[in-house]
Amino acid sequence: MIFHYRETPIYYERQGEGPTVVLIHGFLESTTMWHPFLPALSKRRNVVCIDLPGHGQSGCLEETHTMELMADVVISLLESLNIESASFVGHSMGGYVALAIAEFSPEIINTLALMNSTTEADSEERKRNRDRALEALDENPNLFL
Repeated sequence: MIFHYRETPIYYERQGEGPTVVLIHGFLESTTMWHPFLPALSKRRNVVCIDLPGHGQSGCLEETHTMELMADVVISLLESLNIESASFVGHSMGGYVALAIAEFSPEIINTLALMNSTTEADSEERKRNRDRALEALDENPNLFL
């Protein structure tokens, strides 16, 4: 499904019924990383997965997508779906986005799980690795398909 944020298409998937869980992917990933988990989770939960801006099937909003901007996109999507609270699972960069959501709108957080993520800023080595991944993607756009 497509949600429009500032006239930019943001792709998301929603399935199941019950309490909502929002799955937020990491850097250079998309909703597809969550597909193996959806059949089991959606049996008892309303599962929402989103392709963050500049990832998967979502458009780019700016040259640089900050964690705060991506958090606002997720919050706006949930508001458009009339979801008042949810549990959040953030993988890697998705954990940083989930933490930004908790900072901006703590009232919508039921539970928060960080997978391969941390509450601390990235180390210089992680930043270098991320920059190398971006350079590789610039050289070969099909590299991560």
